[in-house]
Amino acid sequence: MRSPHRLLRNLHLASTPLIGAYVYSGALREMPAFAAAVQWVAFPLAAGVGLLLWLGPRLARRAAARGMAQ
Repeated sequence: MRSPHRLLRNLHLASTPLIGAYVYSGALREMPAFAAAVQWVAFPLAAGVGLLLWLGPRLARRAAARGMAQ
């Protein structure tokens, strides 16, 4: 497995427990600092990295096809 893919996967996996704690723990949800960290850092990070992991191979194939055509 390539290093950037592993880094992206680890970022995705590291941010999801924070989101789970926010969803399932009312006490943590009431802490303004934790709620802000999840809403403005953890969730956008997990969503963005998840999209990159999902669409990455398609984008790489498209980039390679454009490079071959030129």
